Amino acid sequence: MKIKTTIRALAISSIVPMLLATALADTINNNWSGVAGDKGNMTGLAFQADAGNYPNSIDPLGSLTPTIELTRLTLFRPNDATTPSFGTGARQVADADTPVYLDVYTTMTGNTFSGYLGSSSSSVTWSSTSPDQAYSFDFSGLVLSSSAKYWFVFSQDNVEGNDANFRLKLNTSGNDATPGEGKGYLVNDTIQSLTQAGVAQDWGFAFTAEFTPVPEPTSATLLGLALAGLLAWRRR
Repeated sequence: MKIKTTIRALAISSIVPMLLATALADTINNNWSGVAGDKGNMTGLAFQADAGNYPNSIDPLGSLTPTIELTRLTLFRPNDATTPSFGTGARQVADADTPVYLDVYTTMTGNTFSGYLGSSSSSVTWSSTSPDQAYSFDFSGLVLSSSAKYWFVFSQDNVEGNDANFRLKLNTSGNDATPGEGKGYLVNDTIQSLTQAGVAQDWGFAFTAEFTPVPEPTSATLLGLALAGLLAWRRR
């Protein structure tokens, strides 16, 4: 009986950390450069989960899986009085109280986005943000490949097709060939943002992305078998 109890305890102790790891928020960080001029009105932002991957970009280390579910993307408003470009023209937001979403695409050609995957489940208005503070977009069920490049596009609705702009902290410095904040976020990729004016730039953006690791099929199967065994033991 003592041996069985020990085996059960070991099984439970091996499962609990896995469940806790799933429940806690894992993050990918691309910190701001701290340069006063690194800010602007932008329309599209390139994102790749395993890009950069410099020290402390992923927390906890080792939590990034080949497939992830993105749950939240946090951006940062500059500490100035400048607003996004409001109006009814190309890539403009109507006014400070217009809800803005993030649409997700796989491709940008010229200044046109294609391969729509979905939109954020929450929106942000400029009037609800504060200087030098963070603002966030939530996502539900958005599964991404860690090694693929995606485009987050500001939009006045949560369906495909509308391009708007919002104001955020950028990283315009750095070396494109060196992993790190700024131009090194997407190493050797000089197109990683689109300005409100429709110009492609080699600028990274400051963000914190929260994600849930998606286990590989083998890991998911093992976890399922372990949970099934635990349930069977409890029924006994």
